[in-house]
Amino acid sequence: MSWKFKDLKGLSAPKDVKSCTVDEAVRELKKKYEVDVKVLTDIATDILVKYLTENKISLDQIRLKYSYVKNIDNIISDILKLAGK
Repeated sequence: MSWKFKDLKGLSAPKDVKSCTVDEAVRELKKKYEVDVKVLTDIATDILVKYLTENKISLDQIRLKYSYVKNIDNIISDILKLAGK
């Protein structure tokens, strides 16, 4: 008895999924922006966890919360790019 396997080409496969952790985002952005690592970690956590994953906060709320940070709009957009959004 022999086994005949189906051709797997027609099966759906995951597309190239880009993900980003808080550590990766902080590592990338601390070189680019002169922001305290703790503040950068808090921003990345708010965006990657609270905004993208849990939907508990909006980008406008993040902008208001960190309005004292120079280039906050650029930091937010860079983190979203790293996350593939």
